[in-house]
Amino acid sequence: MTHALRRTRTLAVLALLGSLSLTACGPTGGGPAAAPPAPAASTPPASAAAAPGGLPDLCTLLTAGAVADAAGTDIPFHRAEPGPGIISCAYHLGADDATPAIFVQYQTGAAGILDFTNSGEETRIGSLRAKWYERGAKLNVAVGEDLLIVNLGVSNKNLRGGDLRALAVELAERSLDLIR
Repeated sequence: MTHALRRTRTLAVLALLGSLSLTACGPTGGGPAAAPPAPAASTPPASAAAAPGGLPDLCTLLTAGAVADAAGTDIPFHRAEPGPGIISCAYHLGADDATPAIFVQYQTGAAGILDFTNSGEETRIGSLRAKWYERGAKLNVAVGEDLLIVNLGVSNKNLRGGDLRALAVELAERSLDLIR
């Protein structure tokens, strides 16, 4: 190839790249600015959100910020652990799995495991039957045939001034409001 042909090709490629760069960056100079992108479609109602397997997308709906608000402390780490018929949301007080955590779990078809005849304090969350277990700082709520579990664990005894039952009830109420 001759030197002149190479130079012409190089200039043509550079001109093409330059025009593509300008197009990607938007209009230049005095022309009207491009309209901003249309806003994203509004988020579907919480009751319509679902995780894989038809479970409510509880871990997305019940944010770490909402849990932190209820607990009265920063909850910087959040993860979801879906499984067959179950979704478990972990809200850690630290950035590792070893720190105390708040777990909120929803399990399909598991309400039958609740035994309202023995230990634990029977309570109600709205019209739903629930059991509070002080010793393990755990609240189980029968949601039809399903089960909602809020497990604070005894290592979190100082959360919300030590009123773990009220915290568990609030988290259960928030969860139920989000998934219904």
